[in-house]
Amino acid sequence: MVVPQGEFSESYEGNPFGIFAALSIPIQNLPIEVGGGFIWNSLSSQSQSVNIQNVLVPTRDRGDLFVRGNAYTYQLHGRLRPFDGRFRPYGELFAGMRTFSVTSELQLDNVNQASGDLAERDFTFIAGWAIGLKYQLVPGIFLEARYDNQTGGEVTYIDPETVVIGSDGSFTYDTQNSKTNQWAMSLGVAFSF
Repeated sequence: MVVPQGEFSESYEGNPFGIFAALSIPIQNLPIEVGGGFIWNSLSSQSQSVNIQNVLVPTRDRGDLFVRGNAYTYQLHGRLRPFDGRFRPYGELFAGMRTFSVTSELQLDNVNQASGDLAERDFTFIAGWAIGLKYQLVPGIFLEARYDNQTGGEVTYIDPETVVIGSDGSFTYDTQNSKTNQWAMSLGVAFSF
């Protein structure tokens, strides 16, 4: 669960949902790990049935047009994990980059392949901290709860309330511009090799 903060919460309504994956590698016998992570968040997703004029023959093709707004985060982290037992609390510092994009995808009923276009993209640098707790379920498998606090720079992103898709396949949307501070809570499964 992501909760926008400050200017971001004033400009963007809702809580983007997404997926987080990370890889941490211990540094020899120290209680320190380094690694990287990837986060995908959906900011908006709208679709509508459309009729498109076929340029080869004088007919109209029916299909669906999807307009999506997404955020992708790529980050590096350093983690302090002082205990190596069944309960493993940790603290983490991270930095990276977050991209915001708007894409459209047309799926025609009589064509097996969809066509997609990137309509807009912007990026910003992010930094922050996190705390988490891993609980060992069985050897090598953990239940993990995590809270992170991210500070993000100013960026332009889709305003999900303004997406309008026409029946002819045209679409419009407005954008917002703000800093992208947020906090997030996640619950998931972690593996240790």
